[in-house]
Amino acid sequence: MNIKLKAAIKSDIGKVDNKLKEIVKPVSGLLYNVYRQVIDGGKRLRPLLVLYVSKALGFKEEDDALVVGSVIELVHTASLLHDDIIDEALFRRGRPSANSVFGIKPAVLGGDYLFSLAYNVVLRYDKEIARRISEAAYTLTEGEVLEIERAFDVDISKDDYFEVIYKKTGILIEVSCVCGGLLAKSDYIDVLSDYGKNLGLAFQIKDDCLDYMGDVKEVGKDLGIDLKEGKVTLPVLNALERKRDLKDKLREFFDTKDDRLLNELILEVKEYGLDGALKEAKRYADLAKKAIDDLPASKYKDYLLAIADYSVERTK
Repeated sequence: MNIKLKAAIKSDIGKVDNKLKEIVKPVSGLLYNVYRQVIDGGKRLRPLLVLYVSKALGFKEEDDALVVGSVIELVHTASLLHDDIIDEALFRRGRPSANSVFGIKPAVLGGDYLFSLAYNVVLRYDKEIARRISEAAYTLTEGEVLEIERAFDVDISKDDYFEVIYKKTGILIEVSCVCGGLLAKSDYIDVLSDYGKNLGLAFQIKDDCLDYMGDVKEVGKDLGIDLKEGKVTLPVLNALERKRDLKDKLREFFDTKDDRLLNELILEVKEYGLDGALKEAKRYADLAKKAIDDLPASKYKDYLLAIADYSVERTK
């Protein structure tokens, strides 16, 4: 990512954060602290997509784009709070998770507050955008339930995996792009949907690869945590295809939670499954870029192309 784009994104993240400060004003100091614990350090990908898509299509009302983007960020943040509780996660973005700092009850209520606030703001703003975001949040919940149902399943298929990651990650990224188009009253809604869906898949596949790369301080989560939580992701599925006896070892680990087995599995997933998953992430990023070929040329279109590249180049 070039220096000019980094500077622009840093400035626009500041605008998003300022808008979030305007919107999020809980009467409880505890709820605010829970919110700050999870919101700090985020990439603000979804609000940036709303902003850049709308501007790429000539939309001039920046504040409106920031409001809609902030609403989607609140839905995303609420889902992270609940996700960490379900996963019993100790860290989020390299920091202690809200549930580990404040406890489960405040974290649950913090997520409930953010969901409620998001819908309250957007319903007073635009009904069609509210409908789209509400449908996306419903799909997101479906994905979270599917992930629980398919946890610790050594026979999960790639179709199952892609359904989960689309519903858990892709849908909010897709709806961010669609909402940017709706703000601009654009005819490119289907194109933007394709861009967002493919970008979301690329982003999540790379995220799943990061579980087998780097260290906890760099990546922002425990390495191997996906396997500990019973998540059979694309790097693992690729490794299972190439090394058939790995399934027995994976099943044994799920039964015993043996750290020695976990370390062996991580090494074998790195050797047999990681490269293929990284290539698949790159393929989806390229599909996202191709989807917006026909968008009018602008610096904001360039930003969208660069975000697709960033989705697979990032190290955390």
